[in-house]
Amino acid sequence: MIHSFYTAATGTIQVQKGMDVTSNNIANISTTGFQAQRGAFADLVYTGIHSAEGTDAELVTGHGTKLAKTDTLFSSSALNNTARPLDYALPQANQFFAIRNGDTVRYTRNGNFHLSVQGETDYLVASDGGYVLGANGQPIQVKNEKDPAEVGVFTFANCDGLLREAGTYFVETPLSGRASTVQNPEVQQGYLENSSVSLPDEMASILETQRAFQFNSKIVQISDEIMQTVNGLR
Repeated sequence: MIHSFYTAATGTIQVQKGMDVTSNNIANISTTGFQAQRGAFADLVYTGIHSAEGTDAELVTGHGTKLAKTDTLFSSSALNNTARPLDYALPQANQFFAIRNGDTVRYTRNGNFHLSVQGETDYLVASDGGYVLGANGQPIQVKNEKDPAEVGVFTFANCDGLLREAGTYFVETPLSGRASTVQNPEVQQGYLENSSVSLPDEMASILETQRAFQFNSKIVQISDEIMQTVNGLR
């Protein structure tokens, strides 16, 4: 019964982590350019685990389940007409704007841009003040905000390899490969992309996660009651 107790206890903890992913999606249902996430679970019984140093066995097995990974569901969403000339949207999936803060370049689908006046020059910047880059990797100067800016659009060989940061930002990694410029990209001025979160899907995920949590909690309770009964027979 020790195994059943710890297996179910592990399940409740990991299912809670899955609920955190769903909660984060719902919290960002109105965030411009947000890309939804989905948790993927794995059975610990079939997961290889490195054994302790000095033991003969190469692998040992565990019990229960774990949140193996959290995938970002890269997709395009509906566009919202804002009629604001400094708003930009990307109708195609797996494409990003590049934002430079200091020496760091990050990528996002949030095209809610602004103007930063520096001397006699206006630069296109993101809401956090980072420079929006053109296809040449340089900050974009704006002479007339009503004219379409030549914003750079970038993509990656493996978007799943991108490292997710706070908000709607992503950073390239060796797994994603280097950013490449999209030739002749489709960019919609005066539009913003809605969040890709689907509320019906998230509600279904909550119900599924809730059932799994209740099931594991019940097993913990039953295992505890049996152990108490057995200990009472001694």
